[in-house]
Amino acid sequence: MRILLISANQEHFPEPVFPLGIVYVANALMRYGASVRIFDAGLYHFPLHSLQKEIMKFRPDRVGISLRNIDNAAYPSTRFYLPDFEKIIKTIRSLNSIHIVLGGSAFSLFPEELMEFLKADAGIRGEGEAEVIRFWQNNGKNIYSSMLSDLRIVKFPQKIEEIFPRFRRYRTIGIQTARGCPNRCIYCTYPLLEGKSKRKRPPDLVADEMERIHKEFGKHDFFIVDYSFNSDERHMEEVLNEIISRNLKIRFSCYLQPKMEDLSLFHLLKKAGCIAVDFGTDSGSEIMLHSMKKSFTIDDVLKVSHACGKAGIDFCHSLIFGGPGETAETIKETVSLMDSISPKAIIAMTGIRIYPGTEIEQLAQKEGYIKTGESMLNPKFYFSSIGPALLIKEVSERISGRRNWFFPGEKDWSSSLGSRLLFFFYRKGPLWRTFKQ
Repeated sequence: MRILLISANQEHFPEPVFPLGIVYVANALMRYGASVRIFDAGLYHFPLHSLQKEIMKFRPDRVGISLRNIDNAAYPSTRFYLPDFEKIIKTIRSLNSIHIVLGGSAFSLFPEELMEFLKADAGIRGEGEAEVIRFWQNNGKNIYSSMLSDLRIVKFPQKIEEIFPRFRRYRTIGIQTARGCPNRCIYCTYPLLEGKSKRKRPPDLVADEMERIHKEFGKHDFFIVDYSFNSDERHMEEVLNEIISRNLKIRFSCYLQPKMEDLSLFHLLKKAGCIAVDFGTDSGSEIMLHSMKKSFTIDDVLKVSHACGKAGIDFCHSLIFGGPGETAETIKETVSLMDSISPKAIIAMTGIRIYPGTEIEQLAQKEGYIKTGESMLNPKFYFSSIGPALLIKEVSERISGRRNWFFPGEKDWSSSLGSRLLFFFYRKGPLWRTFKQ
């Protein structure tokens, strides 16, 4: 059976995201004997025309479409991606009646709504590697849910360049070391998408993957996509030691929660090739950390920031303004903390994107911002009683003159020529490393 896998993501800011999930699914399909081809819509100037040519050339029996995000989750310049997904479906249907299977994180959050809107034939909610058999079946418009118990089957395909001809166009390759999130952040979808238990890939397999990609394809830059690489410090340490043992000349960046029991691990990160860390901090106010049910304190944030900088690793803090209980005073506390830490960059969101199944959805319903049962497919944001206009005004005034603050929702950065040129010329890690302090 010939199966065409389509990565529908066409967002280019802050940089094109390597379609790791669909690559792992491709490997699982090949283990079942399928002939697979990957089409990445974000790598073409005219994706619909190129998709038509790909379908006519490959002549697939089935098509799988990975929907990564519904929107950019940024307020007020919110970009909605559903119209692009619809165009891809219509392009496929205009050629023939190929069986279409939907998947990806966006689909997993809105399965019924997306099945109905996009008129697909089937969908996989959760981890596609566990349900590849569904590509062989044609049992009506069913949605299947799956979760892997053993991540050892999660691997890069051996013939990645054959099934994904434009693979080399990515300068940064995503790698996953674990799945699952035991934390209870009120807005987060990771426990819904990956489960609440931590499931780990064997460290030697992770390092093997990086080594092969580096040696066979000359790739030097990686991004560890785990929601929090250090949520299990011992597992992170084992992965880092495996990378170091191979003496690989690579660079990587990662997400970390701003809490580390063993601060010496920052030196191990540096030794393994880590050049940049994004801390998911959310706020510099103890009140707000408690409100959003974070698992760390301000003291933790101070300690990891100092240790990370001392190890010689660039770092940024990602923040969310507007959560339950946000006031002018908590905003002031957050800005003051960032001033004292002086990170390379601060990435700040205003408002919390509401997703189904999260605690913030329940709170928004209770406070009357949304109705019970109301669809969250069209982007909706939660703001504290301060309101969006006053919140943005207060934050803007507080950070006036600071050059290392960036707001994804401030404007449509994807259409900004300056940001595109900067991305084209800058090739050493995350774009925020170019920010001036």
